[in-house]
Amino acid sequence: MQKTFTFKPRLKHGAALFSGMIGFGAPLSALESEDLLHYRVGNVNIRPQFTGGMVYNDNIFFRSDDASRQLLEGPKEGDLINQIGPGVTFSLGENFINTLSFSYNYLHRFYADHSQLSSGDHKVGLSGDVTSGKVRLSTLHNLSYLTGIQGINVQIVEQSNRLQFSDQLRVSLDLTPKSDVYFSGSYLKTDQAETSAFADVSNWNTAAGYGFKYSEGLRFFSQLSYGQQATVSRGGRGTERVWEFVGGSIGAEGDFTEKLTGTLQFGYQQRSSDLTGISAGAPTVTAELEQLLGDRTMLALTYIRANQANADAADTVSVSDNIYLTLSRALGNRQKWSTSLFGGYRQNDFSSSGGSADGRSDTSFSFGVRLDYLIQDWLSSRLSYSFDDFSSDTPSRPFSSVDYQVNMINLTANIGF
Repeated sequence: MQKTFTFKPRLKHGAALFSGMIGFGAPLSALESEDLLHYRVGNVNIRPQFTGGMVYNDNIFFRSDDASRQLLEGPKEGDLINQIGPGVTFSLGENFINTLSFSYNYLHRFYADHSQLSSGDHKVGLSGDVTSGKVRLSTLHNLSYLTGIQGINVQIVEQSNRLQFSDQLRVSLDLTPKSDVYFSGSYLKTDQAETSAFADVSNWNTAAGYGFKYSEGLRFFSQLSYGQQATVSRGGRGTERVWEFVGGSIGAEGDFTEKLTGTLQFGYQQRSSDLTGISAGAPTVTAELEQLLGDRTMLALTYIRANQANADAADTVSVSDNIYLTLSRALGNRQKWSTSLFGGYRQNDFSSSGGSADGRSDTSFSFGVRLDYLIQDWLSSRLSYSFDDFSSDTPSRPFSSVDYQVNMINLTANIGF
């Protein structure tokens, strides 16, 4: 549940700002934006969008600064990447109770110095929300065709094509005005090209639970979950490894105080594999909190502790701790400007896990700053800087270590409602 407050940064993702846009911002504002960016055919609303811009990345291949590593991998290489992305959304329904929406988005990257890497991604989405009496149903489905560089936390870096499928479903039934039962399911699959060195990965998860509305703004819940993760190495050409998990959790969501909102969830999860014979359990935590610090400032915290299987070490499991902080503030009397400072830390621990990655430790941290400007309700822009540092070390395999840093500057804009 999200509490209404003064600070409302309406930010858009994946957009980039051309300097020329600022120049013709004035004549555009004189047009009726609804006529250009919102069409209606019967009960169907059609909203076109467009994103475009520039990103500078000083390490596009995730290479190390270490001289000995550069002898094997080559030196760091950066590039200026121009991006354009048209899209369109079709929606049926005028409220959030009964809606159906279909969207298509395309993003193309033009590398200035590595033109062979220029490529585009396609994404199709379908979502729906239906309420009938005491029953509520929500569903979200995405299909993406991705062509960009992948690597990040493994030694292999390549540009290859892959398909991603994502499906989510949730059904809830009100038992009384204050209590409900619910069922949720999700499926995520990444299907790599047959020639890829990366693994095909599929996950499906189910959960069933009971919720109780303690007050108008606060709800408690408990749930049981079960699922599987399957990994097939080398683009589906290797051995399939399947992990099963079962767990339970309790939590609360909503308004904890007048200025503190979010979700807290605590549980335990056990993962096991018949193929490897390894079984491991660990406590799990999810905390997603937002604290208002006055009328214009907000501090957001996300912390997730998970017991997980990893695609690049599929014969074992690890325990990961992830924390992310964002401090945001609206600027000016009209609050069209906003700025944010953000930082994150992640530790993925394989100690005493058994398998090929026994003793491995992955560590990453990031920080950055961004400035957002809401030029019009249909036109927003963002300037951001970010730094990411990643290292992975396995004491028994010193030549398998990974260590790199990435600096990125992003200038973005988004047209559309």
